Amino acid sequence: MTRIEVLVEESSMEEALRQLLPRIVNGRATWKTINMRNKGRLIKELPKRLRAYRRQIDSGEDLRIIVLVDRDSDDCHALKRRLESIAREAGLITKAATQGQGLFHVVTRIAIEELEAWYMGDIDALKAAFSSLKSVKFPRNFSNPDNGGTWERLHRFLKRNGIYRNSFPKIDAARRIAKHMNPEKNLSRSFQAFRNGVEAFL
Repeated sequence: MTRIEVLVEESSMEEALRQLLPRIVNGRATWKTINMRNKGRLIKELPKRLRAYRRQIDSGEDLRIIVLVDRDSDDCHALKRRLESIAREAGLITKAATQGQGLFHVVTRIAIEELEAWYMGDIDALKAAFSSLKSVKFPRNFSNPDNGGTWERLHRFLKRNGIYRNSFPKIDAARRIAKHMNPEKNLSRSFQAFRNGVEAFL
């Protein structure tokens, strides 16, 4: 059976994927997330890790890799090119390099700007996670969650409605919201790109 490993940059993304991947993969592969602790470390260690994956694949393992980072303030296209270049230099073929045609082992994906865009893309999940939001009118900009200032926008909205008044605990939010998310209906384009990347492996 295919094994999928997802490299992530921090703990809230790891927690969110624990909730989401079982519903996306649906028993068609085994999977695990690897938390690299921060984006800088992930990118720094990525060449060595991908070379190790290449050796496993060359030995016959049915292994697929997803590299998932937040865009933050980076130029999205430059960041994508960097991730693609690292994979290419490790001797691995990416989905982007084949344009989805033929065999590939790596998918590079960017959450724009941050993981919180994925939560904002599923208003029903937010309502299920926080019962006080069920009768609240959501801002119009939630319909375009990848449009910048993501976690700040979400935190301001939650704070205004009596949730997480003092800080935004990212891991708790991931745990509470992601378990209610519907992967097929999320409005975040970066989430749908991630989901489609997983599906392409399956």
